[in-house]
Amino acid sequence: MAAPHGTLLIDARSAGARLPRELALVASLAVDQSFELVIVDDTQDPRVTGIARRHGARHLRLPGAPLGQRLATAIPKTSGPVLVFPVLGSLSSTRSLLQLAQRVSVGEVDAVILPGSTPGLFARLLGRRKPTSIAGICLTRHWYERLGGCDPDLDQEALTDLVARLRLCGAHLELAAPHQRGS
Repeated sequence: MAAPHGTLLIDARSAGARLPRELALVASLAVDQSFELVIVDDTQDPRVTGIARRHGARHLRLPGAPLGQRLATAIPKTSGPVLVFPVLGSLSSTRSLLQLAQRVSVGEVDAVILPGSTPGLFARLLGRRKPTSIAGICLTRHWYERLGGCDPDLDQEALTDLVARLRLCGAHLELAAPHQRGS
């Protein structure tokens, strides 16, 4: 079996009830072996094993820990040269995921930030801008290892911290536009 083009890590705790929908969206990537799908799970929910199996994902059980620690523990147990995590509804098509991963893989950009929810209509009308939340990131394993991985002490701030360290190292970052996230 050939090595996957990338590894897609989905955090079961962060995905919550959206886990089956997230996996249904990306399951075809595991079937054609483009991506290794890994469910990072510290929830101790016995249903996650069946959900992972149905969608061709590997289920990696971990003890309860912050997001940074969960990712830092899981990533060395994967093999893809491009890493995408934790997704959390930030993609709406496999085609867009493959395009982003390809751009990172060939060095067009060092990492692509997958933005979280956008401000609501009312906030936009009032001109209120808040910093873009980070729902996920796509980067090469090389950059991840060069930075020393995720800070194991950080939970929700783990991805923001990783992006800040990428910027400090001079990585070429890009924010995925809504049309890049899916169609």
